[in-house]
Amino acid sequence: MSAVRQIGAGSDLGAAVRRTLCLSLALVTAAPSFAQSLPSVASINLCADQLVLSLAEPEQILTVSWLSADPEESMLAAEADKFPLNYGSAEELLRYRPDVVIAGAYTGGFTRALLARLGFTIVEIAPETTIAEIEDNLRLVARAIGQSARGEAHVEEIRARTRRGYANQPPRPIAAVVVRPGGFTVGEGSLAHELMTLAGLRNVAAEQGLDRWGSLSMETLLRSAPELIIVTGYHSRHASMANAVLQHPALARLRSRVRFVTVPAPYWACGLPQSLDSVALLQGTATPQ
Repeated sequence: MSAVRQIGAGSDLGAAVRRTLCLSLALVTAAPSFAQSLPSVASINLCADQLVLSLAEPEQILTVSWLSADPEESMLAAEADKFPLNYGSAEELLRYRPDVVIAGAYTGGFTRALLARLGFTIVEIAPETTIAEIEDNLRLVARAIGQSARGEAHVEEIRARTRRGYANQPPRPIAAVVVRPGGFTVGEGSLAHELMTLAGLRNVAAEQGLDRWGSLSMETLLRSAPELIIVTGYHSRHASMANAVLQHPALARLRSRVRFVTVPAPYWACGLPQSLDSVALLQGTATPQ
């Protein structure tokens, strides 16, 4: 009988060896089991991408859409650039075979329908227009990809930021207006409006009866006498007719007597905990020290 067989037959050392081998085997087999318990995920929408990047383990993420790697579009462009990018086609996703596909409710309709017919699990998120809807989408995506605890942590973060926003509001509402490329602004029914209100601002465009993304003439803007003008630049270094509006002579003259602040477009394009960074930015400009 070999030495190994003799030790295994009855000695205390043999028992210890067996226990060590069993423990090592359990650890080796448990790690892949844990990793495999989390579903793989693909995303085909800019806002869905950023929710996935915020919630999933890197090993879960198979692909995100190409827009998410553009810093002019995405708050998480650096993170997105680490993963394969897609253009939202069903053919691309068939190659990745994800367990879950996160999509926007209004994007890639044909792709979503085709993938659903092929048996893929599709989770659709609607655009966020309120802070509560950011929380809803975080929870929806977190449940779908096995990260509910992480989703709840982000919800608590949002609520803490919201409380800070209320606590730091100026003594009186500050009249403000958003000027976007092309002469567009933001009214009621938009995430930007809700975040402006949380910051303690009066949205001049909303008072003019505009809802969501409307157009505010330069004459109306001047008559409304805003105390703060919020510019949301978009590819501002690229010459375009849309960006030319931001160089209007009337706006240039206002700069001598009205405060201006630039909120990067991605902050308000999609709802994330980071969207509430804009509240602190607005409050810091509206009530300078």
